[in-house]
Amino acid sequence: MSKTRKDRSDIQVGNLEKKHKLEPGTVRNTDHSDACSDKELGSLQREYGEQAMKGMLGEEDPLTDGDDKKQRN
Repeated sequence: MSKTRKDRSDIQVGNLEKKHKLEPGTVRNTDHSDACSDKELGSLQREYGEQAMKGMLGEEDPLTDGDDKKQRN
């Protein structure tokens, strides 16, 4: 089995949603508004941090720990 590659930071949100077969509007800003489809992934990461982006693509929730699933304080 091959290792999953990271997405490039210059990919646009609309193309990222198509690549991962997500519904349009899945990637959102932290205020839960729809991210513009022409905005780049790197811009979102710089604005909101990489931890805020993890929950959007089905990765580990940024508020939970991978082992015990308790919220961090």
